[in-house]
Amino acid sequence: MNLFKLYSRDILGLSVIGFFILSVLGVIFGTIALFNYTSGNTALALSNAHLAATHIIFVIPALIIGHYINRPTWVAAVEKIKFAREIK
Repeated sequence: MNLFKLYSRDILGLSVIGFFILSVLGVIFGTIALFNYTSGNTALALSNAHLAATHIIFVIPALIIGHYINRPTWVAAVEKIKFAREIK
């Protein structure tokens, strides 16, 4: 594994964190939509439900990328590089 793959793995890991943050925002919007619906404000509830649906979708690419970057060969290569840097 060269340094380009190492840094690209780090960037993909940061994107996974971003996607999960967007998914959590979707859950928050869904909760707000539920509160709006129970209080009788259906127009605002519909708007928040739409936002929730569009943000919860981001959990799918986060899981796919997370599975991709945690392959055993990549994890072993990263540990090998970290160990080699500690010895120097």
